[in-house]
Amino acid sequence: MAKFRIRLKVQALEVEIDGEREDIPAISGALGRQLANIVQPAAALTNGSDPADKTIDAEIDEGKQKKPTGRRRSGSKSGEGPAQPIDFRHQPEKYGNPKQTWSVGEKAIWLLAVLKGIQNLNEVSGPQIAATFNDKFKQSGRVHPPNVTRDLGLLKVQNPAPVGQDKDLWYLTDEGDRQAKELIASVLAPV
Repeated sequence: MAKFRIRLKVQALEVEIDGEREDIPAISGALGRQLANIVQPAAALTNGSDPADKTIDAEIDEGKQKKPTGRRRSGSKSGEGPAQPIDFRHQPEKYGNPKQTWSVGEKAIWLLAVLKGIQNLNEVSGPQIAATFNDKFKQSGRVHPPNVTRDLGLLKVQNPAPVGQDKDLWYLTDEGDRQAKELIASVLAPV
């Protein structure tokens, strides 16, 4: 039997990946296949076969077995149930009621001000804002949790920004307090 030695040396291998949490399985699988393709030709040489044939066949077989799947989204973090609405007694004489014509961002700003005033809650998550709004103010139109987070994210980059974000929690800035007062004034004393 003939002896042989295979040496694989990868110098300065750097991998930098940006993505979202939902993409981790797909990215790690693709990275694993790429690294396997580097090592596979060396293993095929020891068996005396053509490494190109095995790589192509493996990719074709893999393509037949896997069905394309869409990106999965979840309204909450894994391990948690859906966001629970915040329980409070609304004071319509002090804060008014939201209008159906308001944007999702305006509804979120108004609700953040109401929760800050009544419950002394300064920070609330996007899904919790949606759950609370949908529970307490159905007549003003339902809001979809991803839309709340999306619109608050758009508001956060305005200058001056009416909202800020700390981890997954949203809060009103001084500009947000000013806008919330305008919204409250518009429903308490309609023009």
